[in-house]
Amino acid sequence: MASQEFLDSNAPDVGDVDGEADAPSRAPEPARRSGGFGQRGPDYDEPVFVISVAAELADMHPQTLRSYEREGLIQPARTSGNTRRYSQRDIDRLRFIRHLTQDEGLNLAGVRVVLDLGEKLETARQKNRELEEMVRTLAARVQGTDGSAPRRDVVPVGAREVEVHPTLRRRPARHRSGAR
Repeated sequence: MASQEFLDSNAPDVGDVDGEADAPSRAPEPARRSGGFGQRGPDYDEPVFVISVAAELADMHPQTLRSYEREGLIQPARTSGNTRRYSQRDIDRLRFIRHLTQDEGLNLAGVRVVLDLGEKLETARQKNRELEEMVRTLAARVQGTDGSAPRRDVVPVGAREVEVHPTLRRRPARHRSGAR
Protein backbone atom coordinates (compact mmCIF):
# COMPACT_ATOMS: atom_id res chain seq x y z
CA MET A 1 0.00 0.00 0.00
CA ALA A 2 1.10 3.57 -0.58
CA SER A 3 3.44 5.32 1.81
CA GLN A 4 3.59 2.69 4.51
CA GLU A 5 5.51 5.03 6.82
CA PHE A 6 2.61 7.51 6.86
CA LEU A 7 0.06 4.78 7.40
CA ASP A 8 2.09 3.23 10.20
CA SER A 9 2.46 6.57 11.95
CA ASN A 10 -1.23 7.46 11.55
CA ALA A 11 -2.89 4.15 12.37
CA PRO A 12 -5.40 4.51 15.19
CA ASP A 13 -4.53 3.63 18.74
CA VAL A 14 -6.70 1.46 20.96
CA GLY A 15 -8.01 4.67 22.57
CA ASP A 16 -9.67 5.60 19.26
CA VAL A 17 -12.20 2.76 19.52
CA ASP A 18 -15.08 5.07 20.40
CA GLY A 19 -14.45 7.12 17.24
CA GLU A 20 -13.47 10.29 19.06
CA ALA A 21 -11.02 12.35 17.05
CA ASP A 22 -7.76 13.35 18.68
CA ALA A 23 -6.97 17.01 19.13
CA PRO A 24 -5.32 18.41 15.97
CA SER A 25 -2.21 19.46 17.89
CA ARG A 26 -1.52 15.92 19.13
CA ALA A 27 0.66 13.77 16.88
CA PRO A 28 -0.79 10.35 16.09
CA GLU A 29 0.77 7.40 17.84
CA PRO A 30 2.16 4.45 15.85
CA ALA A 31 -0.03 1.38 15.59
CA ARG A 32 0.65 -1.53 17.89
CA ARG A 33 1.13 -4.75 15.96
CA SER A 34 -0.44 -7.17 18.41
CA GLY A 35 -3.86 -7.39 16.73
CA GLY A 36 -7.29 -6.28 17.88
CA PHE A 37 -9.46 -3.38 16.87
CA GLY A 38 -7.64 -0.47 15.27
CA GLN A 39 -4.38 -2.38 15.14
CA ARG A 40 -2.58 -4.40 12.52
CA GLY A 41 -3.59 -7.99 12.89
CA PRO A 42 -5.82 -10.67 11.42
CA ASP A 43 -8.85 -8.36 11.36
CA TYR A 44 -7.04 -5.46 9.68
CA ASP A 45 -8.56 -6.32 6.28
CA GLU A 46 -11.97 -7.39 7.59
CA PRO A 47 -14.68 -5.09 6.14
CA VAL A 48 -16.75 -4.23 9.22
CA PHE A 49 -17.48 -0.47 9.11
CA VAL A 50 -20.57 0.96 7.43
CA ILE A 51 -20.06 4.19 5.49
CA SER A 52 -21.16 6.53 8.31
CA VAL A 53 -18.70 4.99 10.79
CA ALA A 54 -15.92 4.87 8.19
CA ALA A 55 -16.50 8.53 7.34
CA GLU A 56 -16.35 9.48 11.02
CA LEU A 57 -13.17 7.47 11.60
CA ALA A 58 -11.54 9.03 8.53
CA ASP A 59 -12.82 12.49 9.47
CA MET A 60 -14.67 12.91 6.16
CA HIS A 61 -18.20 13.30 4.92
CA PRO A 62 -19.87 10.09 3.68
CA GLN A 63 -20.42 11.73 0.29
CA THR A 64 -16.64 12.18 0.00
CA LEU A 65 -16.19 8.43 0.46
CA ARG A 66 -18.72 7.79 -2.31
CA SER A 67 -16.87 10.28 -4.53
CA TYR A 68 -13.52 8.58 -3.86
CA GLU A 69 -15.12 5.25 -4.75
CA ARG A 70 -16.39 6.68 -8.06
CA GLU A 71 -12.87 8.00 -8.75
CA GLY A 72 -11.41 4.54 -8.06
CA LEU A 73 -9.31 5.68 -5.09
CA ILE A 74 -11.02 3.29 -2.67
CA GLN A 75 -12.88 0.03 -3.22
CA PRO A 76 -14.97 -0.97 -0.21
CA ALA A 77 -16.40 -4.45 0.07
CA ARG A 78 -20.11 -4.94 -0.54
CA THR A 79 -22.58 -7.05 1.40
CA SER A 80 -25.21 -9.19 -0.29
CA GLY A 81 -27.56 -6.20 0.12
CA ASN A 82 -25.01 -4.00 -1.74
CA THR A 83 -24.10 -2.02 1.39
CA ARG A 84 -20.57 -0.65 1.51
CA ARG A 85 -18.30 -2.06 4.20
CA TYR A 86 -14.88 -0.60 5.00
CA SER A 87 -11.92 -2.32 6.65
CA GLN A 88 -9.31 -0.73 8.89
CA ARG A 89 -6.96 -0.78 5.86
CA ASP A 90 -9.57 1.24 3.94
CA ILE A 91 -9.82 3.74 6.81
CA ASP A 92 -6.03 4.15 6.83
CA ARG A 93 -6.07 4.66 3.05
CA LEU A 94 -8.79 7.32 3.40
CA ARG A 95 -6.73 9.10 6.05
CA PHE A 96 -3.72 9.01 3.74
CA ILE A 97 -5.81 10.46 0.89
CA ARG A 98 -7.03 13.21 3.25
CA HIS A 99 -3.41 13.94 4.22
CA LEU A 100 -2.38 14.21 0.56
CA THR A 101 -5.28 16.48 -0.40
CA GLN A 102 -5.46 18.72 2.66
CA ASP A 103 -1.91 18.81 4.02
CA GLU A 104 0.10 18.32 0.83
CA GLY A 105 -2.28 20.15 -1.54
CA LEU A 106 -2.59 17.41 -4.17
CA ASN A 107 -5.63 17.08 -6.38
CA LEU A 108 -7.26 13.68 -6.93
CA ALA A 109 -5.20 13.01 -10.07
CA GLY A 110 -2.04 13.56 -8.02
CA VAL A 111 -3.39 11.33 -5.26
CA ARG A 112 -4.03 8.59 -7.82
CA VAL A 113 -0.42 8.85 -9.05
CA VAL A 114 0.95 8.70 -5.49
CA LEU A 115 -1.22 5.69 -4.64
CA ASP A 116 -0.27 3.87 -7.86
CA LEU A 117 3.44 4.52 -7.27
CA GLY A 118 3.08 3.38 -3.67
CA GLU A 119 1.47 0.13 -4.80
CA LYS A 120 4.23 -0.40 -7.39
CA LEU A 121 6.84 0.27 -4.71
CA GLU A 122 5.23 -2.25 -2.37
CA THR A 123 5.09 -4.82 -5.19
CA ALA A 124 8.78 -4.21 -5.93
CA ARG A 125 9.64 -4.56 -2.23
CA GLN A 126 7.74 -7.86 -2.06
CA LYS A 127 9.52 -9.13 -5.18
CA ASN A 128 12.84 -8.05 -3.66
CA ARG A 129 12.06 -10.00 -0.46
CA GLU A 130 11.21 -13.07 -2.56
CA LEU A 131 14.45 -12.76 -4.53
CA GLU A 132 16.49 -12.34 -1.36
CA GLU A 133 14.90 -15.52 0.01
CA MET A 134 15.76 -17.33 -3.24
CA VAL A 135 19.38 -16.18 -2.96
CA ARG A 136 19.56 -17.44 0.63
CA THR A 137 18.06 -20.78 -0.40
CA LEU A 138 20.41 -21.19 -3.35
CA ALA A 139 23.44 -20.16 -1.29
CA ALA A 140 22.54 -22.77 1.32
CA ARG A 141 22.18 -25.36 -1.43
CA VAL A 142 25.55 -24.52 -2.96
CA GLN A 143 27.31 -24.70 0.38
CA GLY A 144 25.49 -27.84 1.43
CA THR A 145 22.99 -28.24 4.18
CA ASP A 146 25.62 -28.36 6.91
CA GLY A 147 27.44 -25.21 5.77
CA SER A 148 30.53 -27.15 4.68
CA ALA A 149 32.36 -26.92 1.36
CA PRO A 150 30.36 -26.63 -1.86
CA ARG A 151 28.90 -29.84 -3.27
CA ARG A 152 30.48 -31.40 -6.33
CA ASP A 153 28.10 -34.17 -7.22
CA VAL A 154 28.55 -36.20 -10.38
CA VAL A 155 25.39 -36.03 -12.42
CA PRO A 156 24.81 -38.44 -15.32
CA VAL A 157 23.98 -36.65 -18.57
CA GLY A 158 22.85 -38.17 -21.85
CA ALA A 159 25.06 -37.80 -24.93
CA ARG A 160 22.42 -35.73 -26.71
CA GLU A 161 22.40 -33.18 -23.90
CA VAL A 162 26.13 -32.50 -24.12
CA GLU A 163 27.73 -30.19 -26.64
CA VAL A 164 31.24 -31.31 -27.51
CA HIS A 165 33.73 -28.76 -28.70
CA PRO A 166 36.86 -29.92 -30.55
CA THR A 167 40.06 -29.33 -28.64
CA LEU A 168 43.04 -27.78 -30.32
CA ARG A 169 46.05 -30.03 -30.10
CA ARG A 170 49.56 -29.14 -30.97
CA ARG A 171 50.86 -31.20 -33.75
CA PRO A 172 54.28 -32.56 -33.14
CA ALA A 173 56.91 -30.90 -35.27
CA ARG A 174 57.82 -32.90 -38.33
CA HIS A 175 61.36 -33.83 -38.82
CA ARG A 176 62.80 -33.31 -42.26
CA SER A 177 64.31 -36.39 -43.63
CA GLY A 178 67.60 -35.07 -44.88
CA ALA A 179 68.26 -32.35 -42.41
CA ARG A 180 69.69 -34.20 -39.48
